[in-house]
Amino acid sequence: MCHRLPLLRGECQKFLADEIVETGAKRSFIRYLPIGPYLAIMPWNFPFWQVFRFAAPALMAGNVGLLKHASNVPQCALKIEDIFRRAGFAEGAFQTLLIGSGPVDDILNDSRVAAATLTGSEQAGIQVGISAAKRIKKVVLELGGSDPFIVMPSADLDAAVATAVDARIQNNGQSCIAAKRFIVRRRLPMSSSASSVKRMQELRIGDPFDESTQLGPLASADAVTSLDADVKKLWPRVRAC
Repeated sequence: MCHRLPLLRGECQKFLADEIVETGAKRSFIRYLPIGPYLAIMPWNFPFWQVFRFAAPALMAGNVGLLKHASNVPQCALKIEDIFRRAGFAEGAFQTLLIGSGPVDDILNDSRVAAATLTGSEQAGIQVGISAAKRIKKVVLELGGSDPFIVMPSADLDAAVATAVDARIQNNGQSCIAAKRFIVRRRLPMSSSASSVKRMQELRIGDPFDESTQLGPLASADAVTSLDADVKKLWPRVRAC
């Protein structure tokens, strides 16, 4: 695969070069070989970056990429396939599969598919992990988290407030690494709490194509409905605190 991408050839060959190992044998070395087609189940929230992060090293190593992207970003999935084709990869080296989650188990049951990788929810990871394990296939899972934002007693509170707001609204809050839990190691003065609220209220909400916009829309109507339900459920507890 490397010879098709002259700009990457040097780096590709360097990473995959044999590594000589000193042993009692006449000659010992570690050799890196492709294992075959990878099935990648990727999320919508960073639809290009997430895929290229997986695909670039996998394809450089001589493997084939099969992309099952999130169902709400089909045009991104097709564009990524086109990008690899125009970059010089062989036809079929990277393929987009416009499918739902249902056929994933059947695809992993195909003897030609050697491994799987998933970035997504814990429940999706469990299903893919079980499916891969049943066939003794390699699998890499990156699952959702609940990232804490911790404010220590020595913190600069003004800086902490500014950073906390930015951390919470990353990608409109639709990011696995956005701050989700705020843990404060000391009682905050009322001014700091008021500053947090004020900074949130002052966020510029609008068209995501407008560079001045700080907070854009959620990805789907279902996401709005789900978030609204969560807020209504939690609001009485927040007020009680």
